[in-house]
Amino acid sequence: MLKNILKSTVVFAVLGLTTQCKSIQNMGNHGNQIQNDSTLYASLTGEEKYALRGAIPLKFTVTNPSDDTLKFTQYHTPFEGMMSKFLTVKDSAGNEIDYIGAMTRRVMPPPAETYHTVAPHKTKSVSFDLKKGYKIEKAGSYTLQYEGGNISGVANGEPIVITISRD
Repeated sequence: MLKNILKSTVVFAVLGLTTQCKSIQNMGNHGNQIQNDSTLYASLTGEEKYALRGAIPLKFTVTNPSDDTLKFTQYHTPFEGMMSKFLTVKDSAGNEIDYIGAMTRRVMPPPAETYHTVAPHKTKSVSFDLKKGYKIEKAGSYTLQYEGGNISGVANGEPIVITISRD
């Protein structure tokens, strides 16, 4: 009898918390014209070839293809600089290249000042040097893929391939 009462109490507590959490989520979504949505997607662009000794400048662009203004946090994007491993970089043999940049601890959930808005059908871009965060020491082909979407709210997009030459 006591077991049944305890089971019932646990079930009601879980149901109550679930309902309360859904209500809080719904309250947070109403009255907010700006949405945080994975409709945003990332793209990387740069030159096809770079010299091993020089910088590797790349452009990271967030695109909003929707009819709504959307937002994303700069966490795990180059909008915050090289503060996290936001790319997967692999050589032509499929070996992952080490990330050598900073790894920042962050406040969660991200504070309002870390968010960027992207108007409907617009983009927002930032440039960065790949070598400031990744240990590129050999000539060859490298595949780069953005992978910070789980944190930033920006879908990963397509990988790009760059070639590094000795000179």
